Amino acid sequence: MHVLLICPDAEPASSAAPRHAPHHAALVAAALRRGGHAVSLIDAALLPGDLPELAAAAAREAPDVLLFAASDYNRAVAPEVLESCVVAVAAACPEAAVAGFGRLDAATASGLLAAVPSLPQLAFGEPDFTTVAMLSAGGAVPGVAIRAAEGIRSPDPLPVDLDASPVPAWDLIDLPVYGFRPHQSPDEITWPVLASRGCPYPCFWCEVRSRPAWTTRSPNVVVDEIVALQQEHGAQTFFLADPLFGLHREWVRAFCADLTRRAPTARWTCMTRTDRVDEPTLRAMARAGCRNVLFGVESMSPAVLAASGKRLDPSTVAPALAAARKAGLESVVSLMVGLPGDDPPGFERTVEDVIALDPDFAQFFVVKVAPERAPDHGRVVGAGAGGRFEFPGSVFAADGFSSEQQLQSLQKAAWRRFYLRPRYVGGRMRHLAGAPDRRRQLGRLARGARLALRMAAGRDRSGP
Repeated sequence: MHVLLICPDAEPASSAAPRHAPHHAALVAAALRRGGHAVSLIDAALLPGDLPELAAAAAREAPDVLLFAASDYNRAVAPEVLESCVVAVAAACPEAAVAGFGRLDAATASGLLAAVPSLPQLAFGEPDFTTVAMLSAGGAVPGVAIRAAEGIRSPDPLPVDLDASPVPAWDLIDLPVYGFRPHQSPDEITWPVLASRGCPYPCFWCEVRSRPAWTTRSPNVVVDEIVALQQEHGAQTFFLADPLFGLHREWVRAFCADLTRRAPTARWTCMTRTDRVDEPTLRAMARAGCRNVLFGVESMSPAVLAASGKRLDPSTVAPALAAARKAGLESVVSLMVGLPGDDPPGFERTVEDVIALDPDFAQFFVVKVAPERAPDHGRVVGAGAGGRFEFPGSVFAADGFSSEQQLQSLQKAAWRRFYLRPRYVGGRMRHLAGAPDRRRQLGRLARGARLALRMAAGRDRSGP
């Protein structure tokens, strides 16, 4: 059976390539191959045209089954976008069966199926397991939302062992075209790896909230995947793409010990929280090839963090950055403008507080949400044009902010304030002068400088 995976363009109004590759679709593709199916994949966000071109590309594949990605890693597809995509492509492939998939919880899957009438069924839970079961059993299985006489039924999926998840089918995806570069590394392919899925924290803006609960794989199985990518693709640089890497320090240390032994040349980066690390853990990560850690801080105000559901004590930020520096790791601090409880002076204080802590890099995002998930004490103020280094969604402004233009102005000012400081520029040049891999670091510095200037000028929203 020939299965065609369709990844809808989550932001059809944007000309930019998505920030991240469709990781979950690559997992589903690999699982279907393992089940004996022929698989192809089209990411609509990479096509230069619109729905007619997508439909024509799908028709050329002559699939037996069309599987539409209702969501993916850092991609939430609006129901109306998914519906138009299903209608156009299904009309071009009238003989193909139609279904959807996504790493969603039962309630979100049911609501999405209700909002997309052209989609007959939707595999949810861990889609690399439930999609295979759906095709094998014809749909009426746990973890598949279906339409029935009494309404939509979405029986909970059966428990799965993530250690049985396959290595993603990255051969179906052109990784270099996507916008993500882990903290401005040189032009080399960065291979995403998921050690865990989901996140236990309830940050309101994060699309991971609609996912099943946090779950993880065994440390040695994650190392198995890294070794397989090295052997099959010559991969050397990896992004541990977990929304929260290293929830448990014991897991991290076991992973690092195994990775050091079995893949000593691997280089990698990750995202985590400042309250989930300590100096011994960061040292173990550095010995295992970690080069850079992104800390999702969002604000240095306890009141803002509490109002946003972040559940982070900002007093943990300084010790974490100091421990990363001592371990020889670069640090990135990620901040957001527009959060509940914040206002322009408060955001500017956060930027100054972070500058005083002297991380290696910082990034600044305007808050974006699905309109139906906008919290109280704020409102949606813009559609959000998107960009190569932005996240999808509608622009949200807390009551303390006046407009999308004000948010963007604060964002641009933060980029300028952080990266165009003489002290920062001089420090990066001194670091470059003493680096053993000077040529590699020079390319990295140039890429980062281009991005900082682009973001400071607000030019990212126009596309690549």
